Amino acid sequence: MNKTASIGYQLSYYPLDSLQIGIFSKGIIRNEQDRYVSNNLLSSDGYWLGSNVHYSAFSQNSAGGITANAERRKLNWESYDYANLGANYNFSGNYFTWNCLANYNYHNEDIYVLTSPEQDATRSNYLHTDNQLRHNISLSTNAQVFPNDFVQLEIRDDYNQRETSYSNNEIRNNTDYYNLAQLSLDYQILPGILWQNELAHTYAIKDYYYDLNTRNTENRHLGSRINWEYSEGDSLIAAYAIDLQLIKFPEDNNQWDNDLLSHNLRLGWKHYLHDRIVLGNWFGYGFSKDVYLDSLLSANNKRISSWKLSPECNILIGDRLAFFQSYQIRADYSDYIYQTGKSNTLYRQLGFQYDLVFDTYPLIARSLDTQWLKLPFRNSPDNAFMLDLGFAYEENQYAQEKQNYYELQTKNRRWTANIDFRHDIRTFYWSIAPQYSWGTWQELRIDFVSACLFNNNSLLEVKLSPFIDDFTEIDSFTFAKFNAHKFFSFLKQCSEAADWRLSTTLKLRF
Repeated sequence: MNKTASIGYQLSYYPLDSLQIGIFSKGIIRNEQDRYVSNNLLSSDGYWLGSNVHYSAFSQNSAGGITANAERRKLNWESYDYANLGANYNFSGNYFTWNCLANYNYHNEDIYVLTSPEQDATRSNYLHTDNQLRHNISLSTNAQVFPNDFVQLEIRDDYNQRETSYSNNEIRNNTDYYNLAQLSLDYQILPGILWQNELAHTYAIKDYYYDLNTRNTENRHLGSRINWEYSEGDSLIAAYAIDLQLIKFPEDNNQWDNDLLSHNLRLGWKHYLHDRIVLGNWFGYGFSKDVYLDSLLSANNKRISSWKLSPECNILIGDRLAFFQSYQIRADYSDYIYQTGKSNTLYRQLGFQYDLVFDTYPLIARSLDTQWLKLPFRNSPDNAFMLDLGFAYEENQYAQEKQNYYELQTKNRRWTANIDFRHDIRTFYWSIAPQYSWGTWQELRIDFVSACLFNNNSLLEVKLSPFIDDFTEIDSFTFAKFNAHKFFSFLKQCSEAADWRLSTTLKLRF
């Protein structure tokens, strides 16, 4: 169980409309449970400092900006320095747009490892074992061409390079290279029919200090999608994509090389019934072939067939109440190509989620649904509240093939219930959102949030989030035989078992 508290200040200064300068400072206190000595807490304290500068410039058809920020965080066993420098430029014309972005990151962090207490010692200790240094460079550019009102062409290229080095454990030093090239074409065939196409190629290199682990990954993608809006708000969607992934180990005689070819087909339907009921359904089918090129690994070669059905139904009642439903059925069949004694497998998933939402904002205005916004609704009051009652279920099953049937091996189930209540009072709001999951495992989480806007949109926000995933030391409690002593004892046990997280945000605008 970890407990962290912080308090600090943040200042933002705008000497010009295009220039922003900010600084912040925080004091931090942390107590964490000693993993080797029960009922012992390890305490640390320190500070967190940072600053940022942003400058932007505009002209008739273009805009650009430069951003720089730096941070330093120092606690007893946590320490890092961080710096970032970025620049962007955008040009927009009647038939052509161009956007580009460049960014550099620097991160220097000390690594600490918790060691068990020595003989006759009463507490564990953190030991400084290494220092990690990361450099990251990213470049991105894309251009869009609009030859007429029906055609849009986009060309994009992204490049990223990240270098990671260690002071002591040099064998873990590595460098990542990544490049994406993409071509997209959208064509409005008819007023209600849009045809979208995409061709993409990515190439990535994971270059280790220890050469035998160096890995090259190449991805090729071709996709096409047709959206037919046969009536206002109602549409049919068909999409098909083919992907090829090539993984190579050039420094290890290519003995681990692997090819994965995938075909994916998706069919979708969305329909508004009497303007207030939204029906939707997605059907997906996928087929992939996973092949290892070396004969020693060919026993792992397999074909995977996937089926997925995802219906939805959203019902609007008045302008404040709605019932949201979503379902999912999925099945994956893995069949090995060669008969090597490995059993074919089956994975199945069934799930659904219900949400009953009442919102006096009202709900129509907050939903941003283009069809619902055409319906009449009341104005937003100064005093509004929202209540969301949710319930979800998910079951996963894993089976192996036995002759002409599948035998279930393992399964897990999870039920989740949640209540989300939010109250808005002009420039102030507070919310509470408990969520409890049970089944194969248990989890309890409660989010308490309170925020206030003041003085030209300055913000003060406080968030408290206890989380429990271990109920072994918590006695069961029921309201059938209510007892005040047992109830407060139950609350105390929950408080002690919870992982408490408290955060405070203050943004001042002058």
